[in-house]
Amino acid sequence: MPIDYIPYLRKMVGHSRVLTVGLCALIVDEKGRILLEKRRDNGLYCLPGGSLDLDEKLLDGLKREILEETGIKIEEAKLLMISSGPSTRLVYPNGDVTEYVDFAYLCHVNGDVHMNEHDDESVEVFFAEIKDLPNDEQLLRGTRKIIDKYLSGDLSLSID
Repeated sequence: MPIDYIPYLRKMVGHSRVLTVGLCALIVDEKGRILLEKRRDNGLYCLPGGSLDLDEKLLDGLKREILEETGIKIEEAKLLMISSGPSTRLVYPNGDVTEYVDFAYLCHVNGDVHMNEHDDESVEVFFAEIKDLPNDEQLLRGTRKIIDKYLSGDLSLSID
């Protein structure tokens, strides 16, 4: 059984900068819309995801995070991008500093998707038309880069 890693780690290191594994999914529906989440902690829009727990495989962690945050059960995921370094640093409103090794996946959903409208971490979860995507200032760091890669038609794995 995986251990909820971030609370476990934060008990030991407090708000100090840590390195952890991040997971997110660019989920596209049959109409070409992209699933976005508006974060509760900072009000920014992002792709749904979270952190890998101890004893958890990447795809299992991705499926867990997507189900928790959206209510959507994903079956397949294609690894699209791996990012690391200072550009992945996130300072949370409570003072926690985390630098991520981010794994971004592409997932497709078909048919009538039943999902949560929000959860403990988000105030809103919705599919957005490409023309209605938030501007860069409204997006969490790294989100635009993943969306732009997908929209360019580049589905090859990129590592940064």
